[in-house]
Amino acid sequence: MAVSTATDIELVVLQWLDKRNINYLFQTSLMGGFYELGGATVDIILPDLMIAIRVQGEYWHLGVEARGRDQTQRELLLQLGYTAVVDLWESDIEDPTKLDEAMRLALIGQEMPK
Repeated sequence: MAVSTATDIELVVLQWLDKRNINYLFQTSLMGGFYELGGATVDIILPDLMIAIRVQGEYWHLGVEARGRDQTQRELLLQLGYTAVVDLWESDIEDPTKLDEAMRLALIGQEMPK
């Protein structure tokens, strides 16, 4: 079920998952979340598959600092035992011709080709 605090692009992803009855956790804080150094808040976790999905808006995630922060978070999640950390990009989520492919790839731990 989608949560009211979701961004527009997160809501698209949550609705896609809901429509297919896929089990997920939304906005999960790990190791102190944003408030602790080395912590993470993950947009979507697929607990049955141990896949972490990060819904990435281009505005917030394309700079050098953001990329470094995202890479650190990726490494943390993999160390915690997640089998994959998948970045779903805004441009793929908002494009109806790409959304299904991006989501199907995410379910197997892969990302859209760049």
